[in-house]
Amino acid sequence: MITRSKKIILYDKDKLELFNKDNMNLLNKYKIDMAVRDFSERSQEQYITNIYQWYGFILSYQNNRSVLELEDDDITEFLYYCKQQGNNTARMRTRISIISAFYKFLRKKKLLTSNPTEFIEPPKKTVPVMTQTFLSQEQVIMMREKLIELNDTQLRLYVTLSMSTLARVSAIASLRWTQIDFKTCTIHNVTEKEGKVVDLYFNEEVRCLLYKLKEERSASNRNDHGWLFYTGRCTDTRHISPGTLEDWCKKVGMMIGVPSLHPHDFRHSAATLLRNAGMSLEDVSVLLNHESTDTTKKFYIKQDTQRINSIKSRINI
Repeated sequence: MITRSKKIILYDKDKLELFNKDNMNLLNKYKIDMAVRDFSERSQEQYITNIYQWYGFILSYQNNRSVLELEDDDITEFLYYCKQQGNNTARMRTRISIISAFYKFLRKKKLLTSNPTEFIEPPKKTVPVMTQTFLSQEQVIMMREKLIELNDTQLRLYVTLSMSTLARVSAIASLRWTQIDFKTCTIHNVTEKEGKVVDLYFNEEVRCLLYKLKEERSASNRNDHGWLFYTGRCTDTRHISPGTLEDWCKKVGMMIGVPSLHPHDFRHSAATLLRNAGMSLEDVSVLLNHESTDTTKKFYIKQDTQRINSIKSRINI
């Protein structure tokens, strides 16, 4: 029997008034476009309702930002929320399809240069849209051991830097050597979400790998065009794509028996491990460059249920 998808309500009449005005203007243009293309009234209603739900999430959890500023990570957060709330596979496919179609319209109107849903794969039949992975300390150790055996310095640095800095994949992809301060283990002037410029902090293991990669590039006379991570498709103005880094991530996931591993999982995993090791929620939130601890707690921290159960077991009630 097919399980009916749980209904999610993220907006009401009052919230509609609070939606980002630019977003509403873009939706109104999309309504006209759908009408011109003879979408049925039922189809138009379905599209509009789904976009309203998405707008409600943006209002409540993403500072009511413009859809033109959102990245794939932002949309992934919305999809993950829906999955957590009980949306089934068919419902998730519909959400992705509608958001993707809306972004295709915005590209057609030359309001965007890329579609942020491009790298979000729709779920296959009976397969969840995504499996949010929180790597355990044991899995992280195994991952490091496998990477050492593989002897691919660039791949090892990508994974280790992602875990150490908790940076988003879009920020990692655009890093340049000139931003790195080896002495203080800091990467300066990194552009994050909403154009926010932040510093990233890495550990000693990352510093050693940076030196090693730099030596390898110099010895082989490879022109990386100043980018920290690169492939043959990179140029002076074109950095490695987040999609390529996602492929690297999946390769690593296969090595440790987690084929669904996604770049965003490095952020979630590192945040959870730091929190469970005793770092305050506020400090973890700062490292993640979140505006508030609400987002950190709801989407990035997996509770240590074993520790909680151990404490409970010691209390005789």
